[in-house]
Amino acid sequence: MIAILSLGSCSTTARPPHSVLSSRVPDIGFEPTSYAVAKAMLELAGVNASDVVFDLGSGDGRIVNMAATRYGARGVGIELQPYLVEESRRSARQSGVSNRVTFVVGDMFKADISRATVVMLYLWPSVNSALEAKLKQELRPGTRIVSHSFGFGDWVPRETIQTADGTNLFLWTVPRRPRHKPDVEFASTPQTVVYQMLELARVTAADVVYDLGSGDGRIPILAAQRYGARAVGIEIDPRLIEISSQVAHDNELDGKVVFREADLFEADVSAATVVTLYLSSAVNARLERTLKRQLRVGARIVSREFGMGTWTPDKVVRADDGTALFLWTVPPPGVMPTVWHTDRHAPTHTGSSAALRMRDSRFPICQPGRQMGGEPGHSRSESCCYPRLDWKR
Repeated sequence: MIAILSLGSCSTTARPPHSVLSSRVPDIGFEPTSYAVAKAMLELAGVNASDVVFDLGSGDGRIVNMAATRYGARGVGIELQPYLVEESRRSARQSGVSNRVTFVVGDMFKADISRATVVMLYLWPSVNSALEAKLKQELRPGTRIVSHSFGFGDWVPRETIQTADGTNLFLWTVPRRPRHKPDVEFASTPQTVVYQMLELARVTAADVVYDLGSGDGRIPILAAQRYGARAVGIEIDPRLIEISSQVAHDNELDGKVVFREADLFEADVSAATVVTLYLSSAVNARLERTLKRQLRVGARIVSREFGMGTWTPDKVVRADDGTALFLWTVPPPGVMPTVWHTDRHAPTHTGSSAALRMRDSRFPICQPGRQMGGEPGHSRSESCCYPRLDWKR
């Protein structure tokens, strides 16, 4: 009879008749991991003697034992099948590393994994998804996770490799938590609306675009990719910084786009010629003074959906998804801007209505069916980047 367990990092050893049965049905059927792939997993994680390697569903213990014998690490194997734990301990004694490794009969969903600096997995996608919240909650920032064959839904791996036998291995690093709760929860902007924001700001290759609260990085990346601008994303969540930086790297934008972990109220934006925002009315109002003080005359600011305190916008247009886009241009001292609306339904600014004067009912960015980018046949709906990511929260 072939054993069934919760992870495939083990050999196909038959279960002894006298063995104690596991406490519940294992999560997946048993499939062994080759020693070559086990070695590749440890190398991908950069395991060394200072690490504590946890293998969730450790099977016959080969990954944990290899971590100790080859790299000098300490290790813990969590396995649901008692007879495989016995086999793992026996292998550790034979390899002379029983003082550096521990094998526990237990449920990976209930195990304390907080001591781990490296976690190894070979599970089904559904089991990975069920484990994701536990890993993010219990593991310390900087902990590396390597999964054999399967990913974690929307959690983008830091690195993906393929071994000689065609096995895909994925590496994640648990990011640091934000130093304080973000002022606005991340919500993505549709790519077509990003293009409209950048068109409204008249972005060119001469610009430096700052996105305050850059989230997954799409606005800076598209500004660089489509318009040739340099761009900076300011974001407080290290996890989003990691994702954004990886996407910029994958799209060969290193040196063109930079993501900085910072509080948007403390960031230096004086180098910006364009600033983009998708925040809230309250946060925009708090930013108004900083932007007026730091930005040079002629800098453009575009906000999706929200106005900015008492600052009268130059233009208010409507994006394809129905949200309002506001444009401000930093004026010379003492100059009062006038407002252009694209249609009579566009929202008005929260300041004095006397300052709002209709100058033109036409603005090309909001005309249905009009092509963008100044290039014949270049459709606004055309997707030009992000082959790896499905932009969802």
